[in-house]
Amino acid sequence: MKHAPSQFEVIYTMAAAVLMMLALSGFVVYFIFASQRRKLRQMREQEKMKASYEQEVLTTQIESRDQTLRDVSQEIHDNMGQLLSVARINLNILEKELPDHPQTKRIKDTNSILGDVIRYIRMLSKGLNSDILSSYGLRESIRFELQRIEQAAFLKVHFMTDGDDFVIDNKKEIVIYRMIQEILNNIIKHAAATEISVAMLYTDKDFSIRIKDNGIGFDKQETEQRSIGESGSGLKNLDKRASMVGAKLTINSVPGEGTHILITLPKNVTHDQ
Repeated sequence: MKHAPSQFEVIYTMAAAVLMMLALSGFVVYFIFASQRRKLRQMREQEKMKASYEQEVLTTQIESRDQTLRDVSQEIHDNMGQLLSVARINLNILEKELPDHPQTKRIKDTNSILGDVIRYIRMLSKGLNSDILSSYGLRESIRFELQRIEQAAFLKVHFMTDGDDFVIDNKKEIVIYRMIQEILNNIIKHAAATEISVAMLYTDKDFSIRIKDNGIGFDKQETEQRSIGESGSGLKNLDKRASMVGAKLTINSVPGEGTHILITLPKNVTHDQ
């Protein structure tokens, strides 16, 4: 005849069952937590891989575009510049051979215009070639670009610069230079501005450049929502390029009140290339 379990046995059995349930629950919770951590880690790795891939694609695009601009610059310098120079030599010869001809004044005027075109072509060629950065530095390259714009687009340009230059990584410097060129070209094309103010500043902490115009301005949110076909990708591309080199891009614009753009690059920024 079996005896009834004692109170101690019942308590022991219940305690054992509770412990087993707790252990099982703990295992389930740990398994769920570990699974979530693994998923989060995989998501972070995927996001990192995606960001790295996008950055590599953007870097390749920028390098390819820069090389294309160099090639165009060389083509302009070697071919177009030389052809225009030959044309001007011929006009000089005509001036000397026909000193009393009724059309001599027109020849002289054409020769003068051609001289201006040759000077502009040379400035454009230098501006397209990023080698100007290694020869003159970012400060003088921007000053040269502004002089070209002032002469070609008949805009009044104000340029202020302060602080001691510090070394910026060559690739980052090219990206910043191309960003500034694109911003200035956009002002010429779209802003209907008559004045551009550029302030370039080097400090112990960072490099910054402010670009302001007195043009028609724009609605930033509406512009960012445009499709590529409607030229709505420009601001996004500027943001991506700034992010790629560890810079901060701030754009403030109000329709009818012009645009204010600020690029800031920390002095000792470290960013994966």
